[in-house]
Amino acid sequence: MKNNLVYLVFLAALIFCGCSKKEEKKSHQAEILKEVLTSDIVGLGRIEPDEKVSALATEVGGVVVNIHKKENDIIAKGDLIIELDHAVQDAKKAQIKSRIETQKIEIKIAQLNLKEQKINVANKQIELQRLKNLNEKGAETRQNVDNLETETKILQANVEQLQGRVMTANSRLQEIKQELEVSNKELQQYLVKALNDGQIMTMNATKGAALSPNQAFADFIPKSKLVVTCEIDELFADKIKKGQKAIIRQIGSSKTIGSGVVVFASSALKRKSLFSEKAGDQEDRRVREIKILLANQTKYLINSRIECVIQTATN
Repeated sequence: MKNNLVYLVFLAALIFCGCSKKEEKKSHQAEILKEVLTSDIVGLGRIEPDEKVSALATEVGGVVVNIHKKENDIIAKGDLIIELDHAVQDAKKAQIKSRIETQKIEIKIAQLNLKEQKINVANKQIELQRLKNLNEKGAETRQNVDNLETETKILQANVEQLQGRVMTANSRLQEIKQELEVSNKELQQYLVKALNDGQIMTMNATKGAALSPNQAFADFIPKSKLVVTCEIDELFADKIKKGQKAIIRQIGSSKTIGSGVVVFASSALKRKSLFSEKAGDQEDRRVREIKILLANQTKYLINSRIECVIQTATN
């Protein structure tokens, strides 16, 4: 009799427990349904700069001799980041500069010769005029006048020839200066500088290591606003509009960690990309990519995964 009583109590407990779990399951399903039916739309996102993170690379190959910036360093446009061995380029530059100085000396000598010839021509012309005056008075022969006239013409031809040499020497100087300009540009390829303001996110280059041409050595964060790149399921994609407010919270938590405004919504659906495990994963649904401009720009870590709640009812 006692055993039957215990059995009945145990059976009643099982029935009560089963009913309780069913009620709890129904309650949970009701909560989920309630959440789905609300005007808030939830999507998964990632904190990113509005301007995409880019990989820094070198145009030429070489051995790293200096690293001027490290991870997390804030850099301005034109700042030197890394330096490749440029001893050969320095030698070429010095050689070209030496040629420029030599050419300047040659131009100076040509200019002095030209000046001397011009003085000689001027003297001959004065002497020629004097002989012509004497010839008119019968005090000088025509032969002497003709001879001096020929000498003067030869000197004038020499002047023109020297003028051509000066012009050629100056032209050659400009060519050498252009070579120096090209050499400077080649040298700059070994001095990798920032093209924009921003921050170094990762630095993979090491001093003494060789880099190949176009080999990425660092990740660069351009100076820009922080946004959340978020993916919204296609079932709710048509409800998203620019200007809608959004709440930012940690994944799996109801705690709000920030807020923002929708500033971009793509015009086409695409495959999931932010959180897909593999490139070839099969997916039943597509997503709409949106961007949310964060109200607070300082308290987030780039690449943090978050949950964004779009408040569609407020618009």
